Amino acid sequence: MLKWQHIEYLFGLVALPLLALLFYVLISWKKKTRTRIGDPVLVGQLVKNFSPLRFGIKATLALLALAAVVMGAANFQRPGAMQNVKRQGVDVMLVLDVSKSMLAKDIKPSRLEKAKQLLMRLNDKLESDRIGLVLFAGRAYLQMPLTTDHGAARMYIQDASPDVVPTQGTVISEALKMANTSFNSKERKYKAILLVSDGEDHDPEALNVAKALAANGVMINTVGIGSPEGSPIADPTTGELKKDEQGNTVISKLNEVELQQLADATHGHYIRLDNVDDALITESQQLEGVEKKALSDAEFIDYKSYFQWFLGIAMVLLLIEYFLPERRRQQLRMAVFIGVLLTGGALTSSAQTQNGDAQLRSGNRYYKKKQLDQSQQQYEEAVRKAPGNPTANYNLGNAQFRKNNYADAANSYNNSVEHSGDDKNMQEKGLYNKGVALIKQQKLQESIEAWKEALRLNTNDEDARENLQKALMQLKQQQQQQQQEKKKEQDKKDKKEEKKDQQQQQEPQQPKPQPSRLNKQQVEQYLKTLQQKEKELQDKMNQSKVKAPNQPEKDW
Repeated sequence: MLKWQHIEYLFGLVALPLLALLFYVLISWKKKTRTRIGDPVLVGQLVKNFSPLRFGIKATLALLALAAVVMGAANFQRPGAMQNVKRQGVDVMLVLDVSKSMLAKDIKPSRLEKAKQLLMRLNDKLESDRIGLVLFAGRAYLQMPLTTDHGAARMYIQDASPDVVPTQGTVISEALKMANTSFNSKERKYKAILLVSDGEDHDPEALNVAKALAANGVMINTVGIGSPEGSPIADPTTGELKKDEQGNTVISKLNEVELQQLADATHGHYIRLDNVDDALITESQQLEGVEKKALSDAEFIDYKSYFQWFLGIAMVLLLIEYFLPERRRQQLRMAVFIGVLLTGGALTSSAQTQNGDAQLRSGNRYYKKKQLDQSQQQYEEAVRKAPGNPTANYNLGNAQFRKNNYADAANSYNNSVEHSGDDKNMQEKGLYNKGVALIKQQKLQESIEAWKEALRLNTNDEDARENLQKALMQLKQQQQQQQQEKKKEQDKKDKKEEKKDQQQQQEPQQPKPQPSRLNKQQVEQYLKTLQQKEKELQDKMNQSKVKAPNQPEKDW
């Protein structure tokens, strides 16, 4: 898209008609002055070497040079060829089990570490696809939405551990639902889920959810990790073996039957992870069979500036105007003219570095070569020279984002939006990327606001609309979870109060001493009777106790 970087400078062109009017007034004044002098023949002899035509040409050249300077300051630009990267790929959601059963070491070094090795190798291989990540145990969490940023995906996979999910257990159905929300609901193809788990599922709804996903065009490939014989689970904090309520050592076994059923229900494929290389080949071939779609990745905007051409034209026009004489038969000093012209050309070419365009293009070259440190340095230098350049700020944000510096990237995108002026396309791109950088920082509400602003500028941006819907759904889930946790805390508090009230009501009232009616033997007999009743009441209360609701039966 062709544009002026500083379109507000073009208001300077308003001065041209005013200067032309002044030139007309000057010509009229000269004519009147000649008339007032007297004899036309004498006046003609006095000014016979003066050329009105050359005087008019010189004025026109000066006005054109001024127009060229104004347009050079506004900086005419056009986007380079590398604005968008097109590729063919599929949407793949990686669903990783991080429950404590994945800490079992029947697979060395552990089930979880082996699974992470597979996913990181697969992430490097699927460079043309969009990758998302869901971690689950007793609950499922969207760790990373679909993105082409495979560097970020690798980081999230490396950091996966049982500590990421506070509620332990294994609920595969909720993880599959969470992964499905990340896909485009309007498409019935191009979608695949890779589930890596030991299959020790504490939720019987997984198969029904898989069948519903199959109807929506989702293929689930499952990878089983572990051994059918099973292995004890060591607590990562104490090092002791996990035990159940009866005090028996927990043995976690691979449930191949359920994983096979999930894959079969969605026309997927199940493999048992024994060798990472073999599993990588199998999963890559399986995903290659999924129909691919065109994906667009707006990585950076490489605008080419043409301000130097306008300044060069202005320089030439001014030089011609300077050396063009107003009098006839006056020779031009062409040698001086050519020398000054060449010097002006050199100055024009060096002027390019004054607004950071040279650093911007250098940063783009480093960025394409994935030399992020060098590209960030060049972009920072371009921003230092031209803080109001939206393209420099935008590209700096991209480099910072690729280096996982999401806070600085969000600030750079924000600066790009603020300095974009009337360029709605740049504003929309900056707001969209700002939302992605904020969601990486878990700033859910702020990312929602950024995507809303992006949609106000471009209602046809499906990526922004899709991300906004997912973020709103995630916000709703968080709010529901917070309400549930508050309700649990309130229920516990209410039960404590109720129990306290019951105990106070059931405490025996101390009789008033009546020494005149009861002797010592009667008092002792009465106290024994009260103690017996209190014991019976306590036994009944112990028998009536039940498990607290929402307490998971298994936490591994």
